[in-house]
Amino acid sequence: MFKYILVRTGFIFVVLIIILSMNFLFLKLAPEYPPANEDQKNSWLVQQYTRGYKDMWLETEDLTILAMREQEIVVPNNAYFRDEESQYRIYAPVPISRQYYIWAYNIITEWDWGVSTRLWVNMPAFTVLATRMPVTLKLNFLALFVYIPLGFGLGILAALKKNKWQDNAISLGVMIFISIPNFVIMTVLVMTFGFQLEWLPRQYPAQYIEGWIQIKALVLPVLGLSFGAIAGLTRLTRAEITEVLTSEFLLLARTKGLTRAQATVRHAMRNSMVPLVPTVIGSFVGLLGGSVVIERIYGIPGTGTVFIQSLTRNAYDYNVILVSTAFYTTIGLIAILLVDMSYGIVDPRIRMGARK
Repeated sequence: MFKYILVRTGFIFVVLIIILSMNFLFLKLAPEYPPANEDQKNSWLVQQYTRGYKDMWLETEDLTILAMREQEIVVPNNAYFRDEESQYRIYAPVPISRQYYIWAYNIITEWDWGVSTRLWVNMPAFTVLATRMPVTLKLNFLALFVYIPLGFGLGILAALKKNKWQDNAISLGVMIFISIPNFVIMTVLVMTFGFQLEWLPRQYPAQYIEGWIQIKALVLPVLGLSFGAIAGLTRLTRAEITEVLTSEFLLLARTKGLTRAQATVRHAMRNSMVPLVPTVIGSFVGLLGGSVVIERIYGIPGTGTVFIQSLTRNAYDYNVILVSTAFYTTIGLIAILLVDMSYGIVDPRIRMGARK
């Protein structure tokens, strides 16, 4: 088991390196978007030169400078003129291979993912994301703890009441909520409970506002994330429990004197957990992806909001995009590992990493 986990962890690092390397390459081939403010841009360029991402040289020839002013010579986009010194200070990017080496070395040795160029100019990109992680993780874990018991409970109830009105009502609700995207559900919830009834906040409150309003502000986004997940888990649980309830070993347990409730809890649920538990673990990644849109709709200052802001057209914040990609990719890969490990935990007969 330990060897299997060690090997899979190694694969996680390999896949993560490949994904981040590809993202780095594609982003470096895209147009560059330095800070819009001139002073911030100058500071950023000096920082890029200091870190080794750019080369710098001075142009002091009067005729060349005059030609650049009159645009007779094309001035690179990453050059700027300093009137007080009567010279051009030109910054040019070094080869991408060298930039990649510097970038990877800084991450490994100093955990330095570069600086933000648009959202919080010249602030470390990882700090920008780290300040938003607690809100996103709290939101998704709350949704996880809401939808798991409700999904299991409704699925078990529908299986036990198969073809009765309870099963039909639950199945109808499942069909509705599994077909509607979570951002549509979130919009309806905000319009109903936020604007019309005014029971809950219309937008997520600022972080400095504390107290009961912070708890109330979590209700709508948690519900928005949970409805679709509850529907999916209910449908899967009902299918698994229904199949097990009609199996021969469960009929044998009933003939030996177990009540239907005892047979369901002791045998049906246990055998149904093999496909259900991995589904629950893997669904966390789906919740995390869905929260990107939910955060934007409700104004939640989470990692999803930062990720979307960093992808704004003509204002791309590439370092923040890279660290956000690393965050979501790492969680996805870890979830896949936990899913595979859960098979052996739920059913000890399954040997992890066995060749035969």
